[in-house]
Amino acid sequence: MICIVDQNNKIINIVNAPYPTKDNERIYYPWNSLWEQYTDVEPLWYAKQRKLYEVAQWTASSITGGFVSEASGAPVRYDSDKETQLTMQGIALNVETPLFAKKYPNGCPVRGIAESKNSKEVFWLKPSQVMQWMADLSMHIGSCKQAGWAKQAEVDACKSVDEVNAITLGGDESVPSE
Repeated sequence: MICIVDQNNKIINIVNAPYPTKDNERIYYPWNSLWEQYTDVEPLWYAKQRKLYEVAQWTASSITGGFVSEASGAPVRYDSDKETQLTMQGIALNVETPLFAKKYPNGCPVRGIAESKNSKEVFWLKPSQVMQWMADLSMHIGSCKQAGWAKQAEVDACKSVDEVNAITLGGDESVPSE
């Protein structure tokens, strides 16, 4: 796409073309909009918007990327995708009912990877262990959200595009850990 600009460098049209061919045509950037001044330099407001979207994705991925719980008596890494969260929430609501005892006489089966293992195995969680699992999951979600909020605050405080671009996500001390 390209922007067509007038003599004052204001965008008067945006067209679908592979590259500029005339003097009044410029490369389109996502921050360009009709009737605005053309710029090929990313504005601070756009850089912040872009980074905040990355922070939201990073936070969501951290939440659903798994967590460690010792509900079984030893550290185990469990899934924390939305489906697992919903399933375990439903099970936790029933731990004190006769239905739980009938359906799960040996405990609720939950798959995870033990600390020293490479593959998933089934852990049989008793009612109190299911509740501990849920508490650990909630703490995991809370710490991920707090890390995301801290990154959002970093973005909000930026005074330049370079500062926005210097914010890292993942692989550093800001990543929630168990």
